[in-house]
Amino acid sequence: MTGSSGTASVREVETVLDDWLAVRRYTLDVPGADGETRRLHRLSVGRGDRAAVLLSDPDRGTVLLTRQLRLPVLVHGGATPGDGRLIELPGGLTDGADAAEAARREAEEETGYRAGDLTRLATVYPAPQLSTERLHLFTGEYRADDRTGPGGGVAAEGEDIEVLELPLAEAVDRLLREPAADAKTLLLVLLAHHRHTRPA
Repeated sequence: MTGSSGTASVREVETVLDDWLAVRRYTLDVPGADGETRRLHRLSVGRGDRAAVLLSDPDRGTVLLTRQLRLPVLVHGGATPGDGRLIELPGGLTDGADAAEAARREAEEETGYRAGDLTRLATVYPAPQLSTERLHLFTGEYRADDRTGPGGGVAAEGEDIEVLELPLAEAVDRLLREPAADAKTLLLVLLAHHRHTRPA
């Protein structure tokens, strides 16, 4: 069995860019399995933690998703050439708030529905080789009478978000038919489908 021994340490942090995103260069001392410590340099991108939630209506078997323009999807051709829109869970930056509260706030802004109690599912690193971002994932419920507005995001921030209310099975089918999917959305929708269809 091989593996490193000892503890890696950060020796220096240099800010390369501090704008909409922060890019930092880290100098690390990393002990190896051979007992030698190596000095390594790594770049990391950060913008803060994010939170997202899969809201479902158990009475009607539906889930709430969103669809919006994402630059990487547009660059790679999009689901439809020139479209660049991706199906996602509602969510966004925590902005220093409690992750569940941030997920609830973003869900209401994007879908127009106020979520009830949320259950934390996991905290994951979407791209640990590149980014310091942590993503806090939740599930929760909504009902038709929880609607507080039209959703669609915050227009002043340039958001133009389509709200999708779909039966769970249709959401799974649609995500799997897309040329590419948002990872967190695929994960939570498939998990919800598995829990819904597995034998009691």
